[in-house]
Amino acid sequence: MKHWSRRFGVVLLALGLLVASSAPVTANWSAPTPTASLWDIDEQLVVPYLPNNETLAGTGPWHGTVTVANASNFPVTVDIAKADGSPITSVNLPGNGSTTLAAGTLFGSSPGGGLLLSGREQGGCASQAVQEFTKTRGTPANTADTIALPVPSGVNVTQVVVSQGTTLYAAPADYTFSQVGTTLNISWAPGGAEPAGGSAYSVQVAYDFPCRPARLSAAVKLMAPAPSTNGRTSSTHLMVSGYAGLSRASAVGSTLVAPIAQANYSGWKTVLHVTNVGSTLCSVTVKLYQHPSGTQTHTLTQAVAAGATWNLDLVAAGVPNNWLGTARIEGVGCQLTASIDRIKPTQPWGTPVNMALTNLALPAGSLTSTVYVPLVFQAYFDWNTGLAVTNAGGVPATVTINYYGTNGNLITTKSLGPIASNSMDFDYLSGSGGQLAQAVITSTQPIIVSVDAVKYTGGGADVGQALTSMGINGPLTLTPGLPMPLLRVPLFQKQGSSGNDNSGIQLFNVGGAAATVTLDFFDASGAPQPPSPLTVPGIAPNGAVTIYAPSQAPLPANFQGQVRAAVTAGGPVVAITNNVNYDVQADGSAAFNVATGQRALRVDFGKVANKSGVDTIIVAQTVDENGVQMPAQQILVQGPAGLTITTSPAFTNMFGAATVLVKGTNTTAPVTVCWDLNTNGNCDPTEPQVMQSLSWAP
Repeated sequence: MKHWSRRFGVVLLALGLLVASSAPVTANWSAPTPTASLWDIDEQLVVPYLPNNETLAGTGPWHGTVTVANASNFPVTVDIAKADGSPITSVNLPGNGSTTLAAGTLFGSSPGGGLLLSGREQGGCASQAVQEFTKTRGTPANTADTIALPVPSGVNVTQVVVSQGTTLYAAPADYTFSQVGTTLNISWAPGGAEPAGGSAYSVQVAYDFPCRPARLSAAVKLMAPAPSTNGRTSSTHLMVSGYAGLSRASAVGSTLVAPIAQANYSGWKTVLHVTNVGSTLCSVTVKLYQHPSGTQTHTLTQAVAAGATWNLDLVAAGVPNNWLGTARIEGVGCQLTASIDRIKPTQPWGTPVNMALTNLALPAGSLTSTVYVPLVFQAYFDWNTGLAVTNAGGVPATVTINYYGTNGNLITTKSLGPIASNSMDFDYLSGSGGQLAQAVITSTQPIIVSVDAVKYTGGGADVGQALTSMGINGPLTLTPGLPMPLLRVPLFQKQGSSGNDNSGIQLFNVGGAAATVTLDFFDASGAPQPPSPLTVPGIAPNGAVTIYAPSQAPLPANFQGQVRAAVTAGGPVVAITNNVNYDVQADGSAAFNVATGQRALRVDFGKVANKSGVDTIIVAQTVDENGVQMPAQQILVQGPAGLTITTSPAFTNMFGAATVLVKGTNTTAPVTVCWDLNTNGNCDPTEPQVMQSLSWAP
């Protein structure tokens, strides 16, 4: 078999990489999920659309699978829900394990749709780091009350706050507490102040071992016309496509930008899948802008129920043949996510046909003016890549593209523009002979880039293959004190008796120094497999390296599992992955995002509403990129003058958790909790943090 890089390309979608939105998060005490930092970008994953025996652009029926990988080294439970949060099922994954679920298993005989994936640690941990209980004071005075704690045995209470209205009781003057198993005893034996017998009072508690956030990644594989139960494809399939699940912060917004849309343009037909992941009905508008002018030519609207998907076929909606352009998806106040299928069932010049590409629409606010493209083909064994650069800004954009060889040397610099707002321009790397390249694209406006690689000519089973990727948003912002992000490939396959699916990973060093990357391969049970650990040294600045499954002889045949790649020197490094099976009748290629993982901060807040002068408990938890607790980390809690903050800085215990008390008097104030990585006593903008407005107003 030829080397992977000769046969097909690989792709990645921007995922927010290191620093996510700094917007405040809203505490909701009634919700079972704790308030968590948006910097923890993979707390929940979103699958915009998974087809289930459905016709798309006149082809199919289309089916899908979703592969979920546990990037933590401890067991987790993954809760899988419909897009409105309605639970479907839960699956248990061992540490470093993965599993594949078919659309038919998840949706039954119903049409497919969007999915929400959330993970939680299994075992002896507290699902909430802070809890509040309402207790009725017993009689007589100076006796004890007991509370049954809803936590596993072995989880210990580290802090208690007892209050009644705006009265805060003091320990040990008024009460003491002790724990026996999962029973908390509040003893009023000291003889100080206490609630009247028969009256209700509040008890806040903090636990020493809160459950760690699961570190998840997911790959969605699409196939027609036959289903797959395990993510493998075969000669029963005609077309294959794919994409990776995104973090909620990267996937969901009220305005999304689709990089390219076609209405029977050179045979390519587009279906937009717009899913409402909010809790209420949403009025969605899709605006179409024609290339090259950027003129809005069509406005399409649809009321989309909570959890529902609007499958918008542009040709069926009346968009004229040979229309080419971009799309914006808008829903005021809505929570939307979307994927875009582009399918080529016919060809103006005959063959090849039955090609499929899948892009994702991204929130407009997440787009940047720097984009990385890890792989570009220029007549490389008849593969060619076209870059569609869309201006998502409000004024015309000027774009510069630097192409680099795999050795890191600059090949050429190209300029595009001015590109009108909401329009696009195209570029193809030219030259003599075939070559592989990478690209760094900079613009004067935010852009979104679709990277289409196709093979229309040549010989062999790989003619008629098609791949698409989306440029990776940059520039990468690295936080001092943090390692390089961990790269996560949820689905990596090697051929064998189970099928001829093969995967590859492209590593692109976008840093200024040579990079070293170490890769670990884990099968579905979570067991490491050879050649783990595989060290790849000396990736040149702006250079790239390919890791191809069949070229890794020690990797067992039929391998299916995940790969994690750590940048141990140099960098940053971004990556793309791809999967192909030439037994598929027409287009057997699928492309997936490579998610990244970094150290994470989780913050739980106690309930303090309408309790002037009463402490609220704040618990901060720190974990590394693999979900391992990090002890002895400095945590700061900061707020305006007038707040009383006890024990800040605080230091995390052996379970990576630290507890701080905060109280105010007749006030509402913003409180910031941060992981003080450089221990300078300040919550620096680049450090992981949560800002929450807390109220002690009567």
